[in-house]
Amino acid sequence: MLGSLGIQMVRSKAVWLFTLVVLAATVGLLVIPGRGDTAEPALAGTSLHGKSAPDFRLTDQFGRRISLSQFRGHPVVVTFLESHCRETCPLVADKLRQAVTILGAAGRQVAILVVSTDPEGDRISAVRQFSRAHGMLHRWRYLVGSRQHLSRVWHAYYIYAAPKDAPPAIRDAHTSATYLIDRQGREQILLTGDPDEQVLVRDLQTLAGLPVTLPPEGAPAPEVRHPAPDFKLSALAGQPISLQAFRGRVVLLNFWATWCTPCRTEMPMLARWYRQMGGQRFVVLGVDQQEGRGDIQAFVRRLHIPYPIALDESGAVSARYDVVGLPTSFVLDRSGIIRAVHIGILGAGYLSQQIMPLLQEQTHG
Repeated sequence: MLGSLGIQMVRSKAVWLFTLVVLAATVGLLVIPGRGDTAEPALAGTSLHGKSAPDFRLTDQFGRRISLSQFRGHPVVVTFLESHCRETCPLVADKLRQAVTILGAAGRQVAILVVSTDPEGDRISAVRQFSRAHGMLHRWRYLVGSRQHLSRVWHAYYIYAAPKDAPPAIRDAHTSATYLIDRQGREQILLTGDPDEQVLVRDLQTLAGLPVTLPPEGAPAPEVRHPAPDFKLSALAGQPISLQAFRGRVVLLNFWATWCTPCRTEMPMLARWYRQMGGQRFVVLGVDQQEGRGDIQAFVRRLHIPYPIALDESGAVSARYDVVGLPTSFVLDRSGIIRAVHIGILGAGYLSQQIMPLLQEQTHG
């Protein structure tokens, strides 16, 4: 528990950070020019002028001891969340997931550290559930500890977190701040509130020494009555699999992940549809979003999933289809034209309402 002096110190630091946030909001994003005469892309955000980032050592969602310094040589994101937050924290988590998805394979070079601001509420089970719900269980380290240990980190990073005995109205109050730290362990950028995922991507690419790229402009997200973009991925069994190979069949293209609770509810129903209607006329194609082959194989065996599974290991296909929530399903007719898009779990009547009419078109076409 923070003593009165400790609370005053943290609050004084929070005032400094709040002032910085107001200044950034007033003048807009500060652009930091590249050093020297290089053509290094500018960083967007509030400059922290490259001072050494304070080290810390805490425990992650798998019980492992994690320190900031162990990621020297990689860009690091340090942000402050609590698993029971219902306002900014879920938005920050989703923006981080979107940024990692856009980064694709390059995202493996970036370490994401989440420091809890709720020592009493952020138990291991709670942070695992929160991480899984936002598709980040294996993509970030959610760090927890005692209030005494966490308060040292808050103080070092100018974070205010409500004390244990705070009244209910402010019990969940904490500073929303995301620090971007370079490969040498220096603080470069502060982003506050709900950060823009494209700003995150550009800054992280710059800090990683990668070409600054974003999804191609002028390539709209797939829409109903437009052709579904083709792709080629590795199937779960290892062989290549492409969307084009299913031309001539009605396709239910289903984006999913093992951590997604609605996906786990939906997949046995999709398996029944595939067994009932599959063959030359209809296919379900599951596209797993950025998970390990071993975990997926065990999951598919446990649920007895018969339809083909493709592995979107880089997240590029999910990004091309503008998938921001799981499950997301696209229904394609036999010509590869998108006829329906559905975000969330499919209802039992979806087969008769959306798929059977296309199968009848195929039969009589």
